Amino acid sequence: MTMLEQIKVLYLNDEQGEFLKYAILADQTGRAALVLVHISLQHQIGQLSWAVWTKVDELSVPLAEKTPEAALRLAVAACVDHRASWQK
Repeated sequence: MTMLEQIKVLYLNDEQGEFLKYAILADQTGRAALVLVHISLQHQIGQLSWAVWTKVDELSVPLAEKTPEAALRLAVAACVDHRASWQK
């Protein structure tokens, strides 16, 4: 079994102000290993409305980085690149 711990959450928006949520997960050594990408979906029934974060993608982080800080920088850069190219 692999245990991952959430170490950072980023919310990145585009020109229209629509956010994606990026949850960066680390392995047992503290190195960023995986990023879960979520989008906020709006729901409405009658006058009741709510938003739910729904996973839409996963980004793998190469484990070649020697330090946890370098791996985190690589994960954050991958999030920024993903957000720049994200299309609905």
